[in-house]
Amino acid sequence: MITSKDHSGKPLISITDGKKLGEVKDLYLDHDMRQVTAVFLGKEGLISRKTLVIARSAVQVYGIDAWLVSGSDKVIQPEDIPESGTFILVSELRGRELQTEGGTKVAVIDHVILDNEARVLGFGLGKVYAQGPLAERKAIVRDAIMNLGSTKEPMTINLAQAESLALPQA
Repeated sequence: MITSKDHSGKPLISITDGKKLGEVKDLYLDHDMRQVTAVFLGKEGLISRKTLVIARSAVQVYGIDAWLVSGSDKVIQPEDIPESGTFILVSELRGRELQTEGGTKVAVIDHVILDNEARVLGFGLGKVYAQGPLAERKAIVRDAIMNLGSTKEPMTINLAQAESLALPQA
């Protein structure tokens, strides 16, 4: 298991010419928070700042030391990816609260836990307000989340499921 924090600063290298295209500044998740959909490279330009990304489909290898991309021409703008308006930056999830269906505050999201193919397995917890398995693991599986919330609304979890389901071991 790899966390979103582990990918920060990881170089993105073109397979075709070996050129460094940038480095992972952040990751975009799909609207269901099931997988990484794009890599955020940052912004360029002084006056008209352009956001640069690489779509998930262009990443060929999610390596330990670097990610390999299918070509130098794969650095694009978010608008070039269908449904990019629904993507969620991992950095925007940090600090989002988790609560039970009854509204009891349980924890706060710290990072995203991914598998080797950049699919979301769960979320690492920063602060945990409840005792029990979640406090011990400091992680929650994605399948225990019922409502993903928003920047203003907390995520809602099924507490029984969250405590009974554990992340798969690597």
